[in-house]
Amino acid sequence: MEKSKSLEVSINRESSFTEVWYEGHVIYDGEKHQFWLIHPNGVDPHGNEYEVDIRWFFQRVPREVRAMQHYIIDAFKQKAHDDSNGS
Repeated sequence: MEKSKSLEVSINRESSFTEVWYEGHVIYDGEKHQFWLIHPNGVDPHGNEYEVDIRWFFQRVPREVRAMQHYIIDAFKQKAHDDSNGS
């Protein structure tokens, strides 16, 4: 006999944070691959920044291009840092 399991789902009515979505692209081997860079605004209650993410427009993106995700995020963060320092 299977034991009964309990499940509870809770969703806040107030949003936790907002995101800004930027469009970008990578040209690889002559083909353009578009993405959204998702930047959550703010920090959590403990002062930790939320993680920046990349989502590709389409599923068919070469592995070599997908592997550039952390370079794209680092470039975005560096640009944001440079902009905030007036460079």
